Amino acid sequence: MVRIPESTMKSLLYATTVLATPLIAAPVPLLKTAATVNGKMISTREVQQQLAPTIGMLMAKYPRRGEQFQKALTEARREVLDQLIEHKLVLSKLEEKQLQIPDHIVKQEIERFIRINFKGSQEDFRKYLKAIRMTRREFEKSQQEKILVQSFKREQFKDVAPATDAEIRKRFNERAGDLRDRTKDRITFRKIYIPAIDQTNPIATQEDQLALAEKLAVQVKGEADFASIAQAHSSGAFADKGGLWEDTLRSDLEVGFADIIFEAAEGAILGPLKDRIGFTIVKIVKINQGPLPALDTEMRERMRTEVEIKKRSGRYAEWIKMLKRTAIIRRNA
Repeated sequence: MVRIPESTMKSLLYATTVLATPLIAAPVPLLKTAATVNGKMISTREVQQQLAPTIGMLMAKYPRRGEQFQKALTEARREVLDQLIEHKLVLSKLEEKQLQIPDHIVKQEIERFIRINFKGSQEDFRKYLKAIRMTRREFEKSQQEKILVQSFKREQFKDVAPATDAEIRKRFNERAGDLRDRTKDRITFRKIYIPAIDQTNPIATQEDQLALAEKLAVQVKGEADFASIAQAHSSGAFADKGGLWEDTLRSDLEVGFADIIFEAAEGAILGPLKDRIGFTIVKIVKINQGPLPALDTEMRERMRTEVEIKKRSGRYAEWIKMLKRTAIIRRNA
């Protein structure tokens, strides 16, 4: 099954909330070359399409898009380009074998992709394609290539040692937190919300509002009482209660916002974070994670599969290194 990894999916969904932001919407030259692999081009557009979800998350974390933003973006772009180079290397080998994936398999996988990642919503899927500036035909082609590579990987590197009971248990202990029932995650936090447009002060610009949010963030990260600052300045819900959101379900929060605050430690102060309509400062009070899964028969089989996939991935990585030694790779970005 072709499925967006959980961490990527979080960023992807949040990226759709900032579609109007120039950084994502800016035109990308179609034929500009980011790299070539044995004469095959990787365009800057391909890189930008893969980067779109990460850009959405980085824009939320770094409203001013300063040095930290640029450093994180550069690293993310490097990782994406590395992945695309590996992808082209594998596809070159598969072309020699003249392997193909039938169209009906691709269509089935895309339907499953939409069902899993967008709860079957074609409209949300179209918004996603718009966010990454990709046509449906381009998406179908990219998915066909991914299925082809994954199928080859499974077949070529299937001969690995079976997972032992100790390996299964170790993998489960590493993954249990990620596999918990996140719908039951709860959090208590305080929030200061500064709208990008202040309806009570029409002359205040978005820059003024961001500057105010930054000023308040400095205060609450210092000695100022968060609740008092929220009562005085926040335009968000529960401002009269010091911005206190008590025992709130993850599912009741916007996806990208929830992902950011649930990853923080208790007592941490985050922000200002940017969304479509304003800036938010958050203080984490308490996090109660959802229940961990049981290591039952089904989970044991899932962990067995993951262990063996990891073993195959190790052999695959060695194979990629070998391909790179004989390939002609030129990077322009």
